[in-house]
Amino acid sequence: MKTRNYLKTVALIIAVIFTVVTANATEKVTKASSHENIVETSLNIENWMTNEAIWNTSDVCNFVEAQEETLNLENWMTNSDVWSTSTDWAVETTEANLELEGWMTNDFDWKVEPTATVETETEGNLSLEDWMINERVWNM
Repeated sequence: MKTRNYLKTVALIIAVIFTVVTANATEKVTKASSHENIVETSLNIENWMTNEAIWNTSDVCNFVEAQEETLNLENWMTNSDVWSTSTDWAVETTEANLELEGWMTNDFDWKVEPTATVETETEGNLSLEDWMINERVWNM
């Protein structure tokens, strides 16, 4: 009798501690990335979802198990010549050496003159800013 009362007291104390701890809990939301914007659409309950007439029919619960076709062993599946490891399927091939051709080193082929329809994009000059050469930034 004393053991039963003792166990009830311990369970009650644990329940009270659990209730007190969770009563002051605040929700902390963490995201995997600050760029993450997940917007979930709200779900609506439609009439057919709660219609008893639909769910009480035998058609809803009448599932038919699909039958798979039988698989037969073919000759190549059991042929030891096909599966023998002595046959080297991946024969190593050597490629011819690469050679420089005339068009590869000809400066005329690599200089492309802009045409009238192509607009060339120009950038302004780059300049050094203070943070780029600041010793405190780079030597922390």
